[in-house]
Amino acid sequence: MKNIFKQTGVLVLILLFSMASITTINAQTNDQKLTYVKVEVKGLACPFCAYGLEKKLKDLDGVESIKIDVEEGLVYLTVFKSKKPLKEKLEKIVTDAGFTPSSIVFSKKSFTLKDEN
Repeated sequence: MKNIFKQTGVLVLILLFSMASITTINAQTNDQKLTYVKVEVKGLACPFCAYGLEKKLKDLDGVESIKIDVEEGLVYLTVFKSKKPLKEKLEKIVTDAGFTPSSIVFSKKSFTLKDEN
């Protein structure tokens, strides 16, 4: 009977290790498929302004997520690498929303947001 428990325990450990490995591989694969964009926006003063800009950015093809830090005047986008928007397109969207794009940075790695620290 002890042998069965040992074998079961070993099988459980193997299963847990396999599941953890698959999760890590999936996270790495997803990360390889994504591009991260940080846009500095001048004139972003309130949550209502941020909402208007967010609505326009959501229309971009391939946008996975949008986070806006009104206090810092920063917009963080996660987009599929295959649908990465051109810098000029982002500048136009920000300008059409009534703001001034200051800088646009593309990255292979996720940006650290202020409230994540």
